[in-house]
Amino acid sequence: MSAPSDMTVANITGKYAMNSKGCKNTDEILKGQGIGWGKRTALSVAPVTITITQTKPADGSAEVLQVESVALKVISSSETIILDGETRKSVHPLWGNITLSAKKIKIADISAETLKEGPWLGEEVIEVIAENETDVKSAKWTAVQIWGFQTINGEHRYFRRVRLTHSGEPIDGHMLYDYSPIDA
Repeated sequence: MSAPSDMTVANITGKYAMNSKGCKNTDEILKGQGIGWGKRTALSVAPVTITITQTKPADGSAEVLQVESVALKVISSSETIILDGETRKSVHPLWGNITLSAKKIKIADISAETLKEGPWLGEEVIEVIAENETDVKSAKWTAVQIWGFQTINGEHRYFRRVRLTHSGEPIDGHMLYDYSPIDA
């Protein structure tokens, strides 16, 4: 289902179900992140739902996203993401110990051309950078994600582009989501 036509990252609050037919290279990205074949196979057919609640503090401090993710009705996570660009440590049930930073950026400031592909709607997108914490160089990865809205097949859709760098080799992919209001 498409999102309301005026929705941008200025208010991203909603429930988003991953549309696997609109995704690209998700298996390769998960493999690069060290996720085993069994979990990758299960995740490829499992419903993945993300609920995002965005708050803008009255004191003008950085916006906060509360992100609840559920896959397979078994793997779930709850993250508080502060859009201030600061790097914070987190423990994720799928990826383990990671560092995470997030901020809003202008579309022109997106780092890689493949992440700019769009067109993105609105003036800004959310850039999320995640990196696993490991001393094993061959297992190290960095994922740069761009979250926002694009017009896909004439519909206003929540969309994420991802560039995973693992062992120096980038893997580009994307995820398409179906929108519904949180109270639905």
